[in-house]
Amino acid sequence: MNLEPSFVVVFLILAAAFALRTALVTGVVARFITDNRRLAARRIFRLPYPDEQLRAELKATVGIVLFDALVATVLFRWQILQLSGSGWAAHLLTFALLFVWFELWFYLTHRLLHTKALYFIHEQHHLAKVTHPLTAMSFSLLERAILQLGVVGFLLALQHLLPLSRAGAALYLGANYLFNVLGHSNTELTPRSMRRGWFGRVWVTPTFHALHHARYGGHYGLFTQVLDRWFGSAFADYERVLDRVEEGAGLARLTERVLDPGDTGRPTGPENRLRDPQSAQ
Repeated sequence: MNLEPSFVVVFLILAAAFALRTALVTGVVARFITDNRRLAARRIFRLPYPDEQLRAELKATVGIVLFDALVATVLFRWQILQLSGSGWAAHLLTFALLFVWFELWFYLTHRLLHTKALYFIHEQHHLAKVTHPLTAMSFSLLERAILQLGVVGFLLALQHLLPLSRAGAALYLGANYLFNVLGHSNTELTPRSMRRGWFGRVWVTPTFHALHHARYGGHYGLFTQVLDRWFGSAFADYERVLDRVEEGAGLARLTERVLDPGDTGRPTGPENRLRDPQSAQ
């Protein structure tokens, strides 16, 4: 007697689990940043959310939850991923490799998706000029497939070469989702003490990513600023914007810059030439 659950049963279980996770994390973060007075003072852009943005993002989130469940069902039901590593060393190795690789994959694909030819794939995500926790899952299905390819393809390529573990992969994907939601909160959550040292020069803060949504042509990194700094796509006034937000004086306009004399506020390298792909059409 075959007691293995059918494809449909596995899909429905995973879809329900992903939906519950999304509702809980998004709902808790949204409520927390709304009700906490101290965090309300650290709002990055002091602008309202258009109703049509939140409706469109909610609709996209439902589609992405179902898509993620479908991908996970295929991988699980047909046992495509054979991650047999165990123990803390395997878990940490898997997490670290995924973290480094996906930073590279995300930066490269993100910059490509901001070209005029490919921007239609990324356009759904940029419905949010001012980000909301829902923005973290607001993608087109094609863009989500590109992101999934970065993770699944990497694991498939290395699963027989290194002792990768399911727990390490799950831990990375969970952290990826949580920090993605926090990074789209339009609220600066990074403690001042942490951003003054090396951490603040490496880690992407919510302010860092909020400027990407408002200005388009820069700040392409996922969780680290390293590649933006190396390849000249970091905004020159980022630190000054962050100072203002921490002082409780967030930005009142999407186009607002916090400049030194002679500073344009555009990215520091060749990305100066990029514009919003929509305006270039």
